[in-house]
Amino acid sequence: MQWDAAYAIGQSAVDGDHQRLFQLFNQFGAAIAAGETRESANRFLRELADYSAYHFRREEGLMRAVGYPDYTKHKTMHDTFADFVRRQSDSGTRDPEEVQFLQSYVEMWLCGHILVMDKWFGEWLDGRGGSSGTAAPTA
Repeated sequence: MQWDAAYAIGQSAVDGDHQRLFQLFNQFGAAIAAGETRESANRFLRELADYSAYHFRREEGLMRAVGYPDYTKHKTMHDTFADFVRRQSDSGTRDPEEVQFLQSYVEMWLCGHILVMDKWFGEWLDGRGGSSGTAAPTA
């Protein structure tokens, strides 16, 4: 996955988090290409679970702070993704077909979520004049 300005929502901290998620995903893809299937999948899932939890707290904290009207729906999507990643991380078994599914699922979820849900949030912020370009992590 290649980071592109189309993914930016106009909040530098959130955009930076999204770039880090892309980096994690690309590290996973490189390890898979090098034949490190099982260990790479487990390491990626742990890192993804940890970093996405951090990112979701930051993004959700910003949403609560500004009174984002779709916060509950957005949080539900985060929770569903986090639960999927956690379950996959706990399962431990990784055949090549599972790894391919994980890679595809995570790529589709991240790209789709950022390009639709997070962009809506960024547009909502812009529309209310609240896009300062930064977002402090809040819990």
